[in-house]
Order: sequence, then structure tokens, then C-alpha cells
Amino acid sequence: MGSFFGKGHGQGPDASSPSSVANLATPPSDERVEPYMPVTVLALYASLIMVPGAVLALALGLRGWLLVAAAPLLTYGLVGAAGSTLPLAGVLWTPMVFLIVTAAGAAVVLVVRVAASRSGRVRSEGAPALTAWGVVPHLGTALCAATAAGVGIAVAATATRDFAAVPQVWDSVFHSNAIRYIADSGESDPAALRNLNDPVTTSYYYPNAFHVVAATVVMITSVPVPMVVDLSVALFPGILAVGMVALVRYGGGRPALAASAALLSCAFTAFPYDLLPWGTLLPFITAVALLPAFLAVLAAMLSWRDGIAIAMPIVLGVGGIGLLALHPSGAVAAALMSIAMLVQRWLAQRPGLGELRSLGLTAIAAVVLGTPLLLASARAASGPPFDWPANLTPANAAGQLFFLSHDQPFPQYWLIGLLVIGLLARRAIRPFLWFVAAGALFAALFVMTAAYENDVVALLTRPWWNDRWRFAALWTLPAILLAASGMVAVRDGMWALLERVSPRVNEGKVGLLLSSTVLAAVLALVAGLSDGLYMSRNTDRLAQGFTDGPTVSTLEEQAYDELAQIVTPGTFVMNDPYDGSAMMWALDDVRPVFASPVIALQELPTMDPERRTLFTSFNQIDVNLGVQRAAADFGIEYVVLGEGLIAPAGDHAPGMLGLEDVRALELVYDNPDARIYRIRWEDLTAVVRG
Repeated sequence: MGSFFGKGHGQGPDASSPSSVANLATPPSDERVEPYMPVTVLALYASLIMVPGAVLALALGLRGWLLVAAAPLLTYGLVGAAGSTLPLAGVLWTPMVFLIVTAAGAAVVLVVRVAASRSGRVRSEGAPALTAWGVVPHLGTALCAATAAGVGIAVAATATRDFAAVPQVWDSVFHSNAIRYIADSGESDPAALRNLNDPVTTSYYYPNAFHVVAATVVMITSVPVPMVVDLSVALFPGILAVGMVALVRYGGGRPALAASAALLSCAFTAFPYDLLPWGTLLPFITAVALLPAFLAVLAAMLSWRDGIAIAMPIVLGVGGIGLLALHPSGAVAAALMSIAMLVQRWLAQRPGLGELRSLGLTAIAAVVLGTPLLLASARAASGPPFDWPANLTPANAAGQLFFLSHDQPFPQYWLIGLLVIGLLARRAIRPFLWFVAAGALFAALFVMTAAYENDVVALLTRPWWNDRWRFAALWTLPAILLAASGMVAVRDGMWALLERVSPRVNEGKVGLLLSSTVLAAVLALVAGLSDGLYMSRNTDRLAQGFTDGPTVSTLEEQAYDELAQIVTPGTFVMNDPYDGSAMMWALDDVRPVFASPVIALQELPTMDPERRTLFTSFNQIDVNLGVQRAAADFGIEYVVLGEGLIAPAGDHAPGMLGLEDVRALELVYDNPDARIYRIRWEDLTAVVRG
């Protein structure tokens, strides 16, 4: 069984050069690891996401749907704040540290609540002004959310071959090895991820709350990192469904709208399924899935009826840190959506002093808890922008977005029909016009990114890497609510017809039961007509990112298994950043020289000299003293080369071409997809190793 404290936590934080990083390049131990069933790991993963935040939410006084929806948001906020702060005190991340941080956070907020309550200046109790829901609506809505979560798990399980597939997309290599690095080292500082490929870059920052939580799963279970990545995919629809329920509940919507939105949270291909084969954008997907929960917290804070509740600004502040620690663009999207909510609210009624004070307290809480993250994000934002080609016409881009067919051969017709009905009816969606307006903004940014190339577009889309797929995902959230509004309109039409036929149908408990039955019939009809909420379509789309190769094939996995048996502890394996071999670290705990693909034009100028030399010239090791010294500094004994390439790479790195002609390399393993060479150091007398 895996160690509760994880493994390899004694290395310390100074892994920034070949010599200091080498002690992290340890192969797996000989201790047999008791296998875990994926369902067990899934339950553990879900618990790690939910329980710490739920403890904090309980301490803050949250209850009901708001507690459930805010729990994962608060967990990531806790991890983001603690993960970036604890390294300043030399504390490494372990499951026990996670437990202590959770307990300490709950204790602190309890003290704050009690102190605020006793001061008499701020009342910490109370509840938001809500229309009462009966037991049946709550149960029905919970069933719809559970159904969406179940569909999400089923889609992910099938697409990833029971959570055993290795993700094949460019970003997945980085995310997998980031999880491995944190699990091995305990380094929770976002800047520490520079040690994967860029140890000399002082301004490096990558938000890592997603990776820290996933690494905690690996620490506890010792399961392969790709299994944890696959399992994370299964959780997104459930998280989104619960957040949608809370948003409708605290935004003034009807139970029927909440139930419909929950059910449809697993149906749209654009989110989350498109983002996984496109780039395996795991932190961004997590942040987007949590946006409805964040907005629900804001809506609850604004509608609190018993004075200013000190708890809600803390929840919102910690939630904002959670989004920032997952992906800064998620926090930017949350800010834009929040502004839209405030505009609609303040156009209807002037903001009171209590609202403004609560928003001010939220900002203070976010700054106090997230200063390290905010500073690091600001430094990283000064880097060069990224630009994807605009290869659609405006009409094509708008058509693909509205017809839910971005890079797909066929639209999602049933969802489009519901969207149209929702737009025409508008009654159920009226409290959420701000949400639709925010969606329209992201839709416009999608069209601009897909169809236009200019400085204005580059500036406006920079927080989202000029990536139209991300805008399609953000548009999907309001689209879910619009389609849900269409379902409610269909239900209302059927109910009105029943009332005409039988005017007394709406009386008493029988009327409530019949009303719920009509809604259930509409939901079931949509699910049936749409092939189980587009399960087959979404499974096929998701599976495109989890094929057997070309990035990592089964035969290449066998080569990595062989490396794990022969590599000397404390050494690196020379690899090509473009053939997927970096996944040997995530799969077998064998440390590659290049732990993720390299964007050469952007990264080579700032890369450490040893790696840069190996990237460009490793195949000159026979005659090039600089190459020999760089390889010796990393302690390289073995070289691996895979046949497949990570799209969009078109060839191997320059230094990995023609290895079969290098005299100092001895072929020791060969299969149709991968080769392993040993460096014959005894023939390279020019270098004195060690």
C-alpha cells in the first residue's frame, strides 16, 4: 500500500540545475504496491476535492446547495493559498500537511466569525433571502445532478478504457509530470514547476492547485499518474452540475430550471469534452466548472437578509484565490461575469452600503490570502503573448458556435432546439440575463479569435491564450442555462395544456406530484431523444485524446517499464521532447531530461545551457566535448527514442536525429515503437565523470 506521506519527500527545494535535480530522478522502489481499483481512487479523489472545502464551508456557516457547490471551490482556494505560502517557511506538501491546513483554516474562520459576532459591528449569522423549495424539488434536482455526474463518469470510463489510457495531447505531458514532480518532491510552490524544463527561469509561474490535489492522490495511493488524470476527467460534469443548481437556487431561479440545468451539464460537447482532445486543459477546465459555484456565492452574499455576513466575503475571497490558483483566466472570466451580475442588479436597485462593504471585504480577503499568487501571476503576465491562426470566416465561426458544432461534423440539434425555445420564452431565464450577456461577450471573443488577426484581438484574448476553444467552453455555461430554460418552457406549455383540460389538476399534493411528473417526462424525453444526453458523441470526442499512440503507445510503455528496471538511481534519461517519452516519469517514475514538449522559439533562449546543448546537438556526443559534459552533468546513462510524435510536432528534436549512426550509443532494447540506447562512456575518454 502507498505511503500516507507519499514518497521521495526528502529532496528539498533547490532542484534547479542538473546536479541538484539529479537526486529527484529516482526510479520506483522495489516495494510492491497494492493495486487500487479505479472506483476506489475516484472516491478518494472526489473526497479530497470536496471534504476540505466542506469543512471550511461548515465553519463559515454555509449550508445546503451552497455548501456542496462551494466545497471544491474552497478546497482549491485553500490549496492555492497554502501551497504558495508554506514553501516560504520550508514546509513540503504531504497529505498530513493538507489535513493540518484544513483544520487550521476551519479554526481561523470560526474565530473570525465568533469575534465578528461579538463585536456587534458585523453580524455573522443569517441566511440569504430565498424562495422555499419543497422536499420533492430538492430530491428531483439532486437526482438530476447525480445523473449528470454519473453520465460524466460513464463517458470518461469508456473513453479512457476504464481509466487506464495514457492521455496523448501536448499539454497532458506537462500536467502529468507536474503531478509526478509534486508527488515526489512535495514542492507546492507554483514557481517550482520550472524544474521540469526551465530551472533557470526566475520569473516562471504556473498555477498548480489542480496538480497539488492530484499529487496528493498519488502520494496516498501510489497509483500511476495517468490514472489520476483520467479520473479527474470524470469529475468535471458533476462539479458543474452542482454549481449550476446553486447558481439557479441563489440567483432567484425555479427548481425546474435548476434540475434542467443540472441534467444538461453533461450534454454539451464544447465543455468539458472538447477541451481534453484539444489540449487536455485540466486546470482551466476545473476553473470553468467551478465558475457557477463562485457566482452562486456572490449571488448569496448580495441577497443576505440579516445584515453583512462576514462569512460570505471570506468564502468569495477564498473562492477567487481558488480560481486564480487553478488558472488566472478562470479568475478573469469570473470577474467579468460578476460585473455583469452587479450591473443587472444595480440597474434594478441602487447598491446599499452593506453590498459595497461586503465586496470590499471580499477584495481584502482575496489580497490577504492570495498575495503570493497575485504577485506571481502579475510577473508571469508580462511574458510574450501567444497567437493561434484565425482560419474561419466570421459567419462560419458564429455558425459553429451557435449550432454547437465547433470542429464537429454535425450540430447538437436537440440542444439547439432548446436554446431557441429558451431565447424565445425568456421567462425562466429573466433573473439570469446578466449570465446570458456574459456568454454573448465570450461568444463575440470566440468569433474574433477564430476569424480576425489584429492587435486588438490579441490584447482582448490574451488572458485566454488567444484560444477560441476556451471561449467556446465559457459560452457553454450560459448556453446550458438557456437550454434549461427551453426545457422549462416546454414543461410549462405541457402544464398549461393540462390545466385547460382539467382546471383542478393544480390542487394539493396531487398537483405537486403531477407537476413534478410533467417535468420528469420532459427531462426523460430530451435524454432519450438526444441519445442519452449525447453520450456516444461525447465519448467518441473524448476518446480522441486517449488513443493508443501516437504520443505514447502500449509498446512505448513497455520500453519505459524496461527503463525503470535498468536506470541507475539519481540519473536522468535522455529523451526527445516531441515523441511522448517524457511520460516515462509519470508512468514509471523515471526522470527524463525533457519533462514536457518544448516550444523551441519561445523556450530555447531562456533554457539552461546544458538542456539547450542536448536539445540541439546530442547526436554529436561522439565528438562534441560540450555535449559530453552536459550529458555527464545530468548523469545520463540511457537514451530512449519513440517512433510517434505529439501533434503538432513534425519531427524529432535536432539532437535526436540519426542516433543509429552515433558510435557511442549501444542499442540495448528495441521494439517497433521505441528504442533504448546505452551511452558507452568507457569509449568517451574526453570526459571524466563525477
